[in-house]
Amino acid sequence: MKIFNRTSLPEQIKYNGEIYALNTTISAGMNQSSTPPAKVIEALRSTGKKGILVNVLSRNLKGVRDLHGKEYPPSKWIFTN
Repeated sequence: MKIFNRTSLPEQIKYNGEIYALNTTISAGMNQSSTPPAKVIEALRSTGKKGILVNVLSRNLKGVRDLHGKEYPPSKWIFTN
């Protein structure tokens, strides 16, 4: 599983000569059910698709801590080919 860290959400990613597009249905389902991204990518591989995980953290939140002293987590998005 390839992981990219970004400060903004791209529409598509070019990796190893293939173009990966944002899959909002899988990403939304993963976030709602708290499924680990590794399990989602593994399920994609069983269907014959490839997936990339993209962590998006705003520049404004980089190094900033919340009320409890924890750093803000990045948003996780799945891109498929």
